[in-house]
Amino acid sequence: MQKLLFIFLTVLFSVGLQAQQVSLNTIYFPGVAYNGGGGLFYGGFGQEITYQHDIGKHRFRGGLEYRSVDWGNQIALNTAFNPTYLRKGQFRVSGTTNLQLGFALFRQNPLFVWALEYSPELEWQSNKRFFANFSLGFRYTNSPKYKDYGNINAVWELPLKLGWGFRFGNLNKAY
Repeated sequence: MQKLLFIFLTVLFSVGLQAQQVSLNTIYFPGVAYNGGGGLFYGGFGQEITYQHDIGKHRFRGGLEYRSVDWGNQIALNTAFNPTYLRKGQFRVSGTTNLQLGFALFRQNPLFVWALEYSPELEWQSNKRFFANFSLGFRYTNSPKYKDYGNINAVWELPLKLGWGFRFGNLNKAY
């Protein structure tokens, strides 16, 4: 865990501070289906810290997510592409395609977990360095080896994210 944090912080501060942002998101995971059928279920809560870098009108993101669910906890690295669809005044509408690789931490030997997510996002940028974002998306999560322990090893969820962040560098070039 310390090595992952070191790598994340090294990348954050080594690329320069132009057009970069760091955000903290709180995530709620209502579930809508699983590999055994459909039905609403509680998928837990999570926290995500994300580093994002603007390149033109688009962003590339990387981050770390910690999630707590009824049966245990998960930790994962995220990598994402976030293209801008519309920018008007202080608002930005975008969509994030996110790939997540991590581990379910509820067994003596953690199990591999992967997820693929798409989330439309609305962001408000203050005239200062602060910004806030909101998204509601679709996420497919799978733990292939969990089928050895239980019936459900894949779920469809609607992650609801609310976050805030801080911009570095020159605001005129970053937004």
